[in-house]
Amino acid sequence: MRMMLVLGALLAACLLSASTFAGTVTQDFNAYGASTGLPNVQAGWVGSPSLTFPGFTLSTTGVYGLQLDAPGYYGAVNYELLGENALTVTFGAAQNWFSLDLRDFAGFGGLDTISVYGTDDVTLLATYGITLNGSIVTFTDSGESALIGAVSLSNVGSEAWTGILQSVTYNGTAVPEPATAVLFGTAMLGLAGLIRRRKR
Repeated sequence: MRMMLVLGALLAACLLSASTFAGTVTQDFNAYGASTGLPNVQAGWVGSPSLTFPGFTLSTTGVYGLQLDAPGYYGAVNYELLGENALTVTFGAAQNWFSLDLRDFAGFGGLDTISVYGTDDVTLLATYGITLNGSIVTFTDSGESALIGAVSLSNVGSEAWTGILQSVTYNGTAVPEPATAVLFGTAMLGLAGLIRRRKR
C-alpha cells in the first residue's frame, strides 16, 4: 500500500509538470489590439512592462512599457507590439522550437539581435543577428542543443525601440525536461515491478 502511494505521488508530480497545451499554437496580436479599442493610425502605451498570453509572457525592459501600434501607424497592417531596449518572450513550457514574425519599427530598418535562452531563462543557448525592414521577416529556431525557455529581441543600433513583433508561434504540446522524463520512467518501472510481484 505504501509503495502504491509513493508511485502515485511520483506519477502526479510528472503529470503536474506537463503543459496542458496541445499542438502548434500561433498568437498574433491583432485580436488583442482590437480589444483595446485603440483607433487606427495611432499608437498607445499598454502601460505595463509585461503581458500574459496563453503559453507565454511578453515583457520589455523599457521604462514606458510595451507599445501597441494600430493598423496604419507607420506601416502597421494589423495591431502589433514592440518594446523599448528589449522585448522578451518567456514560454510557460519548455520548447524545442519557436517562430517569430517581425518587422522594423517606423520604417527605420536596422539590425536586431535575437538571444535564445534555456529553461532557466538565464543560460544563453545562441545569439542571432537579423536585419529588419518594411516587410515581415519570419525567424524560426529549431536547432538548439537544449530546450528553450525564453527568447529576447534587442536593437543593435542607436534606435531605442526593438523590432515589432506581429506573432509568436510555438509548440503547445508539452516537451518534458530530462528530470521529468526520468521521474516518469522511475514511476513506470516501479509500477511494473509492483504489478509483477502481485501476480506472483
